[in-house]
Amino acid sequence: MNEGKPHDHAFKHILFEVTGRVGRLTLNDPASMNAISHGPGSMEDEIVQALQIADADENIRCVIVTGAGNAFSSGGNMGNGHPEGSVLDAFNFLDDASRANDKIRALRKPTIGAINGICYGAGLVLAMQLDLLVAVEDARFGMIETRFGGCGVELLPFFVGVQWAKFLALSGELITAKKAKEIGLILEVIKRDNFHQKVNDLARRVAAMPPHGVVFNRRLLNETSNMAAWASTQKQLAIATNAIVMSLHRDARASDGRVLFDILAQEGWKAFKEARDEAFKSPWLEN
Repeated sequence: MNEGKPHDHAFKHILFEVTGRVGRLTLNDPASMNAISHGPGSMEDEIVQALQIADADENIRCVIVTGAGNAFSSGGNMGNGHPEGSVLDAFNFLDDASRANDKIRALRKPTIGAINGICYGAGLVLAMQLDLLVAVEDARFGMIETRFGGCGVELLPFFVGVQWAKFLALSGELITAKKAKEIGLILEVIKRDNFHQKVNDLARRVAAMPPHGVVFNRRLLNETSNMAAWASTQKQLAIATNAIVMSLHRDARASDGRVLFDILAQEGWKAFKEARDEAFKSPWLEN
């Protein structure tokens, strides 16, 4: 992988560097498997800032978004910016997150999601805001937050259709990169030893396209999906419904009847994950 030059702007939760006409944004909290925090000064906030900086830089034509270590993102950071109060608190949290996602989709420069490992929940929601998604062969995808009554599944039908969206939302299943490509969630699966080179080659190819054509064709396709209900009424319904779901998920219980968030508070994250995933140890899909 070619070494990039760090951008002048310093970030706490991400890395941002530039090689030629290609920017690279790396979610950089490998200890949490790049769990995405929310709110001012959060990882989410810095992701948007970096993408907007790249968008304003005439020398940058394309941005790669990836993760440090062996994960793209394990999902939302449960302890940083996550709402704990009323339905209104949840609504405000989700409305802010929606505004952040809108800023990503409003960019003029194309983005490539380089999914270098697990991509769950809030990480998958982030990935679905990007333009082209490619994944390493051992990547895994899923809406793992639904295992404890979480939300955020409303974008899935635009990628995989209603039945697969229901399957991922209602079963808690995690799928392979191969299956993700088969159902249309990602563009291509790439071997790990060739992953960064292929991602860089794709980015250079996009960066070599006439910039005016890229800007307007990207905008046309985004607005076409908006007209198909990606935005407006569908999004507002999703925010309101998700707020109700999020306010209730703290009553979700493990297979043995214990309240999952009591386990998190009393025994920690490792015990919470074990209890959350106990009923899902064996995948239902064969590949």
